[in-house]
Amino acid sequence: MRHQPFGFWQNKNSHRFTSLVVGVLFLMTALPVSAQYKPRDRKPASGNSRAGGSRGCSSNGIPLTQLAPQTFVGKTASTRPMLAWYMSSSQNVRFRLFEVDSAKSVKQIGKVQEIPTIIGINQLKLPLNYPELTVGKTYLWQIVIDCNNTTILNQAEFIVIQPQSLPKNQFTTIPERVNYYAGNELWYEALEEALKETNNGQLGKIAATLVQELAQLEILKGSDSNRDIKNIQQRIEHLQKIASEN
Repeated sequence: MRHQPFGFWQNKNSHRFTSLVVGVLFLMTALPVSAQYKPRDRKPASGNSRAGGSRGCSSNGIPLTQLAPQTFVGKTASTRPMLAWYMSSSQNVRFRLFEVDSAKSVKQIGKVQEIPTIIGINQLKLPLNYPELTVGKTYLWQIVIDCNNTTILNQAEFIVIQPQSLPKNQFTTIPERVNYYAGNELWYEALEEALKETNNGQLGKIAATLVQELAQLEILKGSDSNRDIKNIQQRIEHLQKIASEN
């Protein structure tokens, strides 16, 4: 029986080990980075932004749906955040912005703005004819449509926090930037970055993951209202359907 020299097996095993390491590294770099939006501090939204029913004006069972936290206060570090919502029909909507003074008091900022929409995901960067937002203040944005002699309204609260000191060139890919913003609880920045990978009203895989995570977080706490519970359950279902379309 012939035996191969020890060096032969050593070289062969080293080659296998090197191939395995290279293969693992390739997989690690090839796999997409998944978003992880899991805010630690979910401050309940005030009664101003309590979710309401939003049936009607829907061609596919999904009504006007804001892609932002509603049961809790979202966060942004931008003084001109990007706002997004879903439409199953293309019609003009009315946009309003308010500063939240208290749980029962809001102050409108700027004028009502009418905006044309597309079917699918709509985006609105806070227009320049509105003043820059102030760090530390809480705001409420509102999207309104008229349908079948009924006014349908969606609204959500967010707070502007102090921007993080982040080198501009630290991240080179969309998934990396989305993960950074999501990990720092900055919903609006995370979604804005995620939507850059797609267009034509589509959500895309990364943004769909974010919306799925948001659906899991939209749970009312300490509410005895059956109406509130029913409305938010419907909203969760709508978010899940929107995410599953991509």
